[in-house]
Amino acid sequence: MTEEDFLPPAWQFPDEDQPVLTFWPVAERRKPDPVLIPLARAQDAVARLEAGLEAASMDVAMGLRARVSLHEGSGVLGHRHTTVHPRDLALHEAGLTGSYTAASILGTLANELPWSFARGMDETPKDWLVEQALHYARLWRQLATQPGAHRPDRWRTAFGLLGAGGLTEDTLTDWVETMPSRTEVPSLIAAADVAANGVPGAGRGEFIDLPSTYAASCLWRLHGFGHTIALPFWSAPLSRIDALAQKAGADFVLAWLDCVAEAALRARRELTALRTVERKAADLKTGGRSHLADAVGCALREPVLTARGLGESIGVSTRSALDLLKRLVDEGLLREATGRLAWRAFVVEG
Repeated sequence: MTEEDFLPPAWQFPDEDQPVLTFWPVAERRKPDPVLIPLARAQDAVARLEAGLEAASMDVAMGLRARVSLHEGSGVLGHRHTTVHPRDLALHEAGLTGSYTAASILGTLANELPWSFARGMDETPKDWLVEQALHYARLWRQLATQPGAHRPDRWRTAFGLLGAGGLTEDTLTDWVETMPSRTEVPSLIAAADVAANGVPGAGRGEFIDLPSTYAASCLWRLHGFGHTIALPFWSAPLSRIDALAQKAGADFVLAWLDCVAEAALRARRELTALRTVERKAADLKTGGRSHLADAVGCALREPVLTARGLGESIGVSTRSALDLLKRLVDEGLLREATGRLAWRAFVVEG
């Protein structure tokens, strides 16, 4: 051993060349960027949602995307002062309800919108607006399920379905080229900028531009995110989305990040509910030829379920499907959603 082995560590020796460690006065410290905390909160919420979905079964993942897309569509309508519950949208998309305008004339609107009427609604939803919201829900769902659905060469068709069909190919190309890359700014900030500026030629109006929010989700996907679920936004509380429409610039970005975080948290609660039902269903006793497990899988995948739809999905008769649905209702896993005596539809409890 040498003398150096007995010397104290180097960090204990004073260094003449280094200044004495001091703390800056509070008034002189650099203030953090105000966007950092909202950005971190939004990224954390979305990352946790994606991680939870990665760990979920295929049935739960499919069911969550379907349900969240309907929440997104319902949020679109709510922002335009139209009340339609996500489960009523599911009934409409499944072809179990018809024209709301015709139902209003016939006095049967409560049968077409059972969940919306139970929570109070002021006026009849416009059929074209409901279809536009469902278009958005389908396009949003496809971002994580159809390869290449997020590519800019498909945006013109999507924008036409969302009410912005006058965008030329050259204008779209120029607009896409101005969007920041993943290395320039954080992806959620880039998405917020796209939503804030709106589609070229349309500008910002009274409501948040629907095509631009879809483009924001596409851009987030182009940056390499959203492989399991698209970027949620319209699922946020309606009051926050309405407040966002009145903001611009940096205030818009902060409020946008808050809406994304809240939408992701809501989707995670939906995911927890589906996984809870899946765990309860795993404890059910089934016979050797029982189709109960198949019925549970179908119920998890579909936002609303009918006896006919269940029978066609798992290959049993409508009578057998009704028996399976009754068993799941008795076990507390499903509930009837329409209040009808015929053409009834069921949803997952919770």
